[in-house]
Amino acid sequence: MTCLLLLTLFVFISPIYTVFTYNATDDMALLFETTGCDSQCRFNASEFSLDTIDLWPGNCSTVCAVLKFTSSSNNIPYEKLKSTFQNLNSLRGVLRIENTTLTNFSFFGNITLISNINKNVLSISNNPKLTDISVLFTITNIYINYPVQIMNNPKLDVFPLCVGENFLDFDRFYIVNNMKDCGCTGSIINNANIFAYKNCTSIFGPTEISNATDASMFSALSDVRNITGPISIKNTNFQNLSFFSKMERMKGDDSIVNLDIHSNPNMTRLGFESLMDLYNIEDWFRVNIQDVHPDFCLTMEEMQVFTTFNTKYVKLEAKYCNITTRKDGQKTCVFESMSALANDCVHIMGNVVVSSGDEHHTGKLSKVIRIYGSLSITNTTLKNLEFLGNLINVAVLNDTSPAILLDSNPDLFDISLLSMRFPYTSGPNAVVVQNNAPNIFPNPYQCHNYQNAVGAYVFYNRAECDWVLSDGDYTEIDTGGSSQFSEKKAHQNCGVFAILICALLSFVNI
Repeated sequence: MTCLLLLTLFVFISPIYTVFTYNATDDMALLFETTGCDSQCRFNASEFSLDTIDLWPGNCSTVCAVLKFTSSSNNIPYEKLKSTFQNLNSLRGVLRIENTTLTNFSFFGNITLISNINKNVLSISNNPKLTDISVLFTITNIYINYPVQIMNNPKLDVFPLCVGENFLDFDRFYIVNNMKDCGCTGSIINNANIFAYKNCTSIFGPTEISNATDASMFSALSDVRNITGPISIKNTNFQNLSFFSKMERMKGDDSIVNLDIHSNPNMTRLGFESLMDLYNIEDWFRVNIQDVHPDFCLTMEEMQVFTTFNTKYVKLEAKYCNITTRKDGQKTCVFESMSALANDCVHIMGNVVVSSGDEHHTGKLSKVIRIYGSLSITNTTLKNLEFLGNLINVAVLNDTSPAILLDSNPDLFDISLLSMRFPYTSGPNAVVVQNNAPNIFPNPYQCHNYQNAVGAYVFYNRAECDWVLSDGDYTEIDTGGSSQFSEKKAHQNCGVFAILICALLSFVNI
């Protein structure tokens, strides 16, 4: 009875978005304009029926088509379907099966590939007898993360598609009202409907938690382990989000903020104790945390997750929690000075400063993998950074200082940080390199390669990588009083390597 009640409540929750919309005529016209669509291997009809079946290019193994089955397809015998599609290995376009009495897709027995180049909507909807779409569970998608809509198929178990490898890189799902869906469908969640999500382990689709006042009620979400799609949490009186303490994985959309926490003035902690994976298929995983309590803090483990993956921040209004012990038992040291630092630190809390006279202490950093603060190496005689070979990340919170500053080390010529990925600061420059040995980056390409290696922008000798030509070969130009750093340009004697760049600079007269 309880399950029936929950199901009834769930059906009447209004999702944030409903059905993906499309225009079949426009989709077909755009498809036929793309390269690779052989004019002899196109299906030009708007739907597949007895009236259009003879238009199917049966001798082609790859066919360009917006292949749509409707109620007009119901009277086509199965054997006729099977023989029509027997040579089809690859569909260049998209599949739509709506309002049919089909029971399965086994007539697509040889199809192995879908190349949905324009990312049109795949729709399987309102098919009351459909029980088997297993052909989609094993198909290869050349273009990923197009919208997938599977709805109102009361005999269909869609769950294997949602967890299978072939749709692993998708998050634009609208899967609802089938016999078995992927999980719970995202919606606007508040005090009135929260209990409909009790026992949910996965949420699919855009989710918003807003205007909620009773945090204890949200323990109904305590079993959630996976969220696919963006989530926004706003206008609550929550002190933390510990009801998501079991959540392990978040998979985001490619174009919007994936984790948006704002306008929660009482929130002092996040509470994502089990989070291990942030994933965006095609772009950065975007995070926004703002307008929370002034004491809002992140634990080392939470920041470790954020900085392990390809994360970009709209705002991150947080500081580090005053917690120096870790659940994994790895040793954390609070930085005071290099001379006072222990020899076996794995994590360091605080701003690490290596300066003149500290050179013989640098071996103490050889085991350090993360610094929760900044790293400054200035006025030393160091020649390289080999002692930082295990350093994975440096992340500054509540400060605009560079995450990594290498300044005034006249012998420092090798700044390789072989393990470093995604150093973070809310300031303009994550990595600043200046006044060290000459020609660390003799050209823009090496500077860009370093940026790509560490996963952050580099500010080198008061210039961005695009302006790097050779050390000491810059002159000021008028920027019209800009408060930003002065733009630089190379002298015309910049050498053979940069002839093309110099010519371009001369041509545009900057």
